[in-house]
Amino acid sequence: MTSALSLTNVTKRYGVNTSVDAISLEVPAGAIVALLGPNGAGKSTTMKMCAGFIAPDEGTIAVAGKDIAADRNAARLATTFLPENVVLYEELSGRENLEHLLAIGSPLRLSRAELDQALITAGLQEEAITRRASTYSKGMRQKVGLALALSRQSALLLLDEPTSGLDPHSAAEFNAALRNAAAKGVGVLMATHDIWRAREVATQVLVMTRGRIALELDPANLSAEEIERRFFLEAAA
Repeated sequence: MTSALSLTNVTKRYGVNTSVDAISLEVPAGAIVALLGPNGAGKSTTMKMCAGFIAPDEGTIAVAGKDIAADRNAARLATTFLPENVVLYEELSGRENLEHLLAIGSPLRLSRAELDQALITAGLQEEAITRRASTYSKGMRQKVGLALALSRQSALLLLDEPTSGLDPHSAAEFNAALRNAAAKGVGVLMATHDIWRAREVATQVLVMTRGRIALELDPANLSAEEIERRFFLEAAA
């Protein structure tokens, strides 16, 4: 099966400073990979390159087998990027937002029933579908973003600090929706500082420091405390 995302020896420099230093990683279809690291580790730059917002100086990035440098439009169509704070049209409902976002750069059109089902599958409560987005919490906005990824049948979902600012109940709900997306074959790469939530939902944890992937951890065999201990040891090295 084609990987959702593959980075091979990717480097990004800003002047004399190397932000990302020859990293390689893979996100298989249906996997959830958490990218942990202190501020300045290179996580944001890595995510921007994966989303096609900036180009690497060296190395290759492929989304669903499509080289971003060779076919940027195809790679972007296969990717949904959700920033830390998902921006919606405040006066539109959840359904209307999803319909509008799907129409941007895509010929995809869904019926009202299909739009509603995508939102419910992403974890949005049925009663909220027709409410204005101005009434939505951060967690509800994230679920509209997940519905967008599912509706577009995105191969890759990129998440930037998805559980930041969520209360424990909302974070648990979001993780459940994320597992559902992965079960449908979506590959997920999320940059996060939330070690505990990453441990709960990720199939692999990568620790990034000083522009490099320093650790590759299996959360199924490690406690959150052990991941945290290794994270701080590596960050302090």
